[in-house]
Amino acid sequence: MDIQTILHKAWQMLWRYRALWLFGAVLALVGTNAIYPPSPSRDWENNDQWIKIKLSEYSTLRVPGADATIDFTAPGGVRITPPDKTSWRDFRDLVDLVNREASINLWPILIEFVVILVGLLLLGMIARYITETALMRMVNEAEETGKHLSLWEGLRKGFSIRAGRLFVLDLTVSVLAALAIIIMFGVALAPSLLAIGSHDAVLITAGVGTVGLIILGFYLWLAASAVLSLVMQPIRRICVLEDQGLFTSVRQGITLTKHHLKEVLPLWLVWMGIRLLWVPLGIMILILLAPVILLTTLVGVVVGGVPAALVGGISGLFMPGVTPWIMGALAGVPILLVVVVSPMLFVSGLVEIYKSSIWTLAYRDLKAKQKLVQVPLSQAPLVATHSPAD
Repeated sequence: MDIQTILHKAWQMLWRYRALWLFGAVLALVGTNAIYPPSPSRDWENNDQWIKIKLSEYSTLRVPGADATIDFTAPGGVRITPPDKTSWRDFRDLVDLVNREASINLWPILIEFVVILVGLLLLGMIARYITETALMRMVNEAEETGKHLSLWEGLRKGFSIRAGRLFVLDLTVSVLAALAIIIMFGVALAPSLLAIGSHDAVLITAGVGTVGLIILGFYLWLAASAVLSLVMQPIRRICVLEDQGLFTSVRQGITLTKHHLKEVLPLWLVWMGIRLLWVPLGIMILILLAPVILLTTLVGVVVGGVPAALVGGISGLFMPGVTPWIMGALAGVPILLVVVVSPMLFVSGLVEIYKSSIWTLAYRDLKAKQKLVQVPLSQAPLVATHSPAD
């Protein structure tokens, strides 16, 4: 497998196959494996002002804030002390003040928030597996037939039973991996738990052993994550492109990776390098896109303001105060955020398309080589020959 050729073909596919761009942007928005550049303004470590949350006499949680104190141990309930330290208000007094002055009904707001959150999570999960399936199948068909599918044809490719199988595959692997981690760290903590109540020497020895096992478990977890990341790429493409079930995809994917490890491993290292390189590069692109993001912010306010005004107006017919305005804001904020970050989603989507295309093209190459190895040589029938003397 020529990695340089695969990278070049994926690059050409990225720019010539424009129907992939929308799927890439959606995947950048909802995909859990997308890498977003971190915020450039993280000065929390050097922050001198903290909100101190006193949970008990011996434990206080500090989070960045305006140097206020929230005391859960105060007599009579929760006490909030402002930065000037000169006065304090009981939390119940603040709630009564807000309810009295602002007439906020928290229950409709809470219900709307939960409904929107659950709806976005479900919609994101469905969109993720449809777009991933569509990207794999569109790139595969372009290589196989030379035809570039339209956006609608690609959507039909993604909206299939194969997307459901891909979800079941990822869910099964995630559950098994989580169980393995729980068991591994449970075993690491077992010595300390068993030594509770013993004399100091035994407890110290068990504690040292627990720390060692936790460190060992951490490195084992890193190694297992790397192996799983490596082998899951062929497995997922067998599931989608070959329309195979869970166990068949896992078995064939492991076999393919094992037989072509010398080719798959360098490609995986390049793929990981692209993921890591995208973090600093993404920050630079984010800075360059600042004027465009300012424009999309204005557009987002207008676009998000329509559902916000609609929800707020309808809610205002049934509820007084500022509750309808808050409910309208909750409806408009998700749309506002998507429009604001749309330029970055487009760029991140190109990265997602490139990463997916690399593995799809590599899988096709490996599958073609495996078929060449497995094709038996045709054997000509043996024909009896007679010598002239016979």
